[in-house]
Amino acid sequence: MRFKPFTFLGILICATLILSCHKDKFTPINITLYDKPLETIQHYIHGKWKLVYAKGGICSTCIDYCNNCSVEFTMDNKFISNTYAITSDTTTIQWIRDMGIYTNNDSTYLMTFKDKQGVPWVYVIERIYNDTLIYHDNSVDAMFYHFIKSK
Repeated sequence: MRFKPFTFLGILICATLILSCHKDKFTPINITLYDKPLETIQHYIHGKWKLVYAKGGICSTCIDYCNNCSVEFTMDNKFISNTYAITSDTTTIQWIRDMGIYTNNDSTYLMTFKDKQGVPWVYVIERIYNDTLIYHDNSVDAMFYHFIKSK
């Protein structure tokens, strides 16, 4: 059998490329947001998020799941929501610095807006934990909403 240098070189290059390919390691984001500056909060929440579940309210252990529910935070401070509680399209967010509920007695930026029906909503952007965005109603019987980033 005759040695073919170009065949050997081709196999060597392919083997090197295959062995050097690897997937990026998953690095979860874990950050508390309610105690951060507004620019930091907006940076981390920007984009589309899929609602996985909401927990709490009057029944603190109750969990509500929602299929096809999502929210989006745009670069121009708009909030687009398609959830079981809120339907809004391009509603402008008003950020108000005030005492939040469940924020360790710390002031925070409250996310406030009105939905399509004119109903006011006030939320505390709490944290991103293992890439799950968590925010909650600014009330003592708050629902905590858990979202994952969507494309």
